[in-house]
Amino acid sequence: MMQLSDWFSQVQYLHARREKGLHPVNEMNRFTILVCGLFCGICVSLPYTFDLYTTQLRDQFELSAGDLSTVSTVGLVFFFFLLPFSVIFEMFGPFANFMICLATGVIGTVGLAQTFSGAIPGNVTTISMFYAFLNLASGLIDTTYISTLFEVFPRNRGPVVCLAKVMTGLGSTIFACLSTTLFKGSLIGFIYFLCAFIAVVTVCASALIVLPLYYMNWWRLRGKSAEEVALLRTTKPLYEYKFVPVRRLIVGYAVVLTLIVFFTVETPVVSYVSRLPRSVELTIGVVVSVLTLCLFLMLLPLRWLGGMDEAAPLDFELRAIALSYEASASERDASAGAAVADAMPTGGNASVSMNNSPASTESDAEGGAARAASELDSWQDPRYPGSTVLDYLKSLDLWLILLYMFCVSPMGIIMSYNGSTISIAKTGNPRSTQTAALYTAFIGLGNSVGRIAFGLFEAYVQHTKGLSGRRRVLVTAALFVSPTLATVGGVLLLVLPGKLILLPYIVVYIMNGFSAALQALIFTCLFESFHNTLYNMAFMVMVICVIVFNRLLFGMYVDMQHRKLRLSASQECNRAVCIETPFIVATCLAAGGLLVAGLAHVRYARFVARVQEWRPGASKPTKCCSPHSRP
Repeated sequence: MMQLSDWFSQVQYLHARREKGLHPVNEMNRFTILVCGLFCGICVSLPYTFDLYTTQLRDQFELSAGDLSTVSTVGLVFFFFLLPFSVIFEMFGPFANFMICLATGVIGTVGLAQTFSGAIPGNVTTISMFYAFLNLASGLIDTTYISTLFEVFPRNRGPVVCLAKVMTGLGSTIFACLSTTLFKGSLIGFIYFLCAFIAVVTVCASALIVLPLYYMNWWRLRGKSAEEVALLRTTKPLYEYKFVPVRRLIVGYAVVLTLIVFFTVETPVVSYVSRLPRSVELTIGVVVSVLTLCLFLMLLPLRWLGGMDEAAPLDFELRAIALSYEASASERDASAGAAVADAMPTGGNASVSMNNSPASTESDAEGGAARAASELDSWQDPRYPGSTVLDYLKSLDLWLILLYMFCVSPMGIIMSYNGSTISIAKTGNPRSTQTAALYTAFIGLGNSVGRIAFGLFEAYVQHTKGLSGRRRVLVTAALFVSPTLATVGGVLLLVLPGKLILLPYIVVYIMNGFSAALQALIFTCLFESFHNTLYNMAFMVMVICVIVFNRLLFGMYVDMQHRKLRLSASQECNRAVCIETPFIVATCLAAGGLLVAGLAHVRYARFVARVQEWRPGASKPTKCCSPHSRP
């Protein structure tokens, strides 16, 4: 593990690895970051637990559906309005952001607990304020740890990031389970538990989640010479071509799949069985806690799992990486690959031939390195270049992705944060804690399935080539999935009777998970740089969607129908007409998202084709096929 002194001095750490003959990329460090990131993902799911509070909020403080919509909207605006914090991340790294998360998370949870206990007056203003603090902590944790994983695991970002995002989906299910088992009947105790959980996770994350050696920002550049900076930057090719120990990753996915299977069985039982013995409820809570802690199995110091004390790369491997960088000079800085072999430690001489002749050995090694370089270079599709954020802001491709998110997001936002209100309108049944816990749990399960699906798809795309050496499928093909699911889910919700309402819920929740994973990865797949800033720009789109569709459309429309039906303040809007118009609008937008997805996919496919034709060795290079040109 990285020592505390090395945490402050990346050069010292790199020299220590060299002296020991170890690989500059420490897999145990990387998986420590990943495991800590998984628990960060659980923290990110806190906004999805809002439905757990709605029953007591309405009963204790006499809030209307519009008031509840106001509280959730204010919180979600702070959850997604994170663009200013990208400046802090780019300059100082993740540490400062995690400290902000610690402060805001504790303030938000303690404030909510004090409000429910009566120590602080409970009204829309105070509840919205404390809920906003809690959401700010959750959203900032998300963008901070995900942006770090982008850089730490560039070679396997799809499976790794989606595993982390799956825990965001499962987090709401975990919290829903704990609230109905270990903390049953004690909402205040549950909120204090959330406070302790956020505090422990953010403190650990601030110490363990660090950017890779090659990542240079203002804080790291202080006091370093040009030679030291160059030395650290030469580790970038090794990160980009270093494959994670698959067995350790499989352990993580095995734990996640076990949780999904367990919750699939447990959730309906706890929600619909009228009375469970207290001992059974406590057992379920303990089992969930133990299964969640099993994520630490990824860090077991077993050599069979891989990644322990890996030897420094051989000369053969370094030459292969250098050749790969030279071959892709049109897409990356060719000088980075050229410097690798000189700066990195070596584990031995390269010799892949049984012939002892020096000339033969050198020739075979060079040929093998060239073949390996060709294979290494094939994993990443071309990406839109840009030296500044302004370059991307001038690009139609970025705005198409943002417009796509604007079309797809409303369906998931409305259904995820108003599950109980929608259920009441469709079924006519009163609001209950059990129903809220059921929908919160299915949010997690559906999100998890959707996130795993996109992670597997991204891994398939990046590791599959056709006979011509080109991709059979581009990652932008995934853009069609979310609007299709959102359209189907919206139609089902509008036409199915109330007793079948769980079906469209599951469809939309899966869409929500798939869309969240796509949003996290699409910018790293399509654009070369400024991933944290672009990711936060997507969050700004979410801010607009939350205000326009969650509060102005859904919240105000439900209140308007409530008045038209002349219902008293204590009565819920229990007619289907209360929610029809918002879902018609969201369904039409989702259908329009298919058109935007088609345009974005066609433009990216044309861009990839032009870059591949421009590359040296292409059969028909053309003058117009510069990788910096736009389709």
